[in-house]
Amino acid sequence: MGPHAASSHVIPGSGEIPPKNPGGPTIKFLSPSACASVYVFDLDGTLVESVEAHVSAWLEALRRLGVEARYEEVRPLMGLPAREIAARLLPERAEELAELKNRLFLEKHLALVRPYQDAEVLGRLPRPIAVVTSSSGYVARKVLDAVGLARYVDFVVGGDEVPRGKPAPDPLYLVAKRFSVDVKDMVVVGDSDYDMEMAETAGALGVCIARHGACRKAKSVITSLYQLLYYPFGTKAQKP
Repeated sequence: MGPHAASSHVIPGSGEIPPKNPGGPTIKFLSPSACASVYVFDLDGTLVESVEAHVSAWLEALRRLGVEARYEEVRPLMGLPAREIAARLLPERAEELAELKNRLFLEKHLALVRPYQDAEVLGRLPRPIAVVTSSSGYVARKVLDAVGLARYVDFVVGGDEVPRGKPAPDPLYLVAKRFSVDVKDMVVVGDSDYDMEMAETAGALGVCIARHGACRKAKSVITSLYQLLYYPFGTKAQKP
């Protein structure tokens, strides 16, 4: 994560109720249904606090295969599809590594995953809601079930369920086909440049949730998912 681009619009505040803006322009709050046909969320680092658990699982899987890797080597790869991470870390045994990592994550690290408090906003946004993740689809569904968010999600696309995962736009095209909507009417919420690049390439609106810092490629930045309830995102929204 790095400083957000100068053109990014940082939406202030992190509470449920948006802050007043004394002396500034009036913000016109719209219904979320006026802002997007489909809300698409990243999973790890956006809805759930799980990135460190994934890193730990990768490091343990590598050790079991006889490779000692450093945290600093693995952490920057989070956000890429699991198969690509495995190919970068151990190309000659990538498939074996990815399978072992997923097994270890579910067996030993899933219990450490927690939903962010503001992830409950999923229950207040209009449906449909999709989750697009670089994790495998099987792992992602297990995570959503474990943290109690599965009931709010209508469709999940894993990094292993499309020809090209993030930052390629393929997952969003699959979501568009599933719900018969124009990808340009989607709001894509994520915490990484991979999410923002995917959205921009597809023509969707990318919104960075700045958990630990703004995405460098973000056009819009929020600090709480609750802000999705109030700010007029999307092509149908009025500008403040």
